[in-house]
Amino acid sequence: MARRPQQRFTEDDFESLEGRASKTEQKKAVQRMAALGEQLSELSLKQIQKLPVEERLIEALEDVRNITSGEARRRQFLRIGKLLRNEDESVILSYLTPQQGLKKTAQLHRWVDRMIAQGDPAIKEFMKSHNAAEHHPIRQHILRIHRDINKKLPEEDIAASKLKLFNYIQQVALISDN
Repeated sequence: MARRPQQRFTEDDFESLEGRASKTEQKKAVQRMAALGEQLSELSLKQIQKLPVEERLIEALEDVRNITSGEARRRQFLRIGKLLRNEDESVILSYLTPQQGLKKTAQLHRWVDRMIAQGDPAIKEFMKSHNAAEHHPIRQHILRIHRDINKKLPEEDIAASKLKLFNYIQQVALISDN
């Protein structure tokens, strides 16, 4: 069988793929969102109704309180996770952070700064203390931040990249604490 000519990839080919999550990463994101949904369901009924989210999500969070079957609850939390994907992560996390406290939030900000400065050693240390953390997504966020800094992008873009990393770290911390 004849060999195909070797195709040369350009920088543009990789740029188009950047930021696209693999199937595994998408599944893990759904699981993280479902876990956040579980935490949201633990809020009081008043707090749930005050959430600035779609009505369907509020109804799903209220419905899960009446479900007793384990499998039905699991499916409902997956549904809640799916609905959460349409919402702003920062808003959802702001409602859950009072459970963490200001001290924990400041500690997470220090972790973000440390991981950006030190790289893999800090990531590994963070992963030891937070069992829900995964190396690849954290590393991707950090590489994106470094790329933005090297390209001398505006400070707003760098801050947006750091916020994405912080949101991921905060999700992991919320899930790991339980």
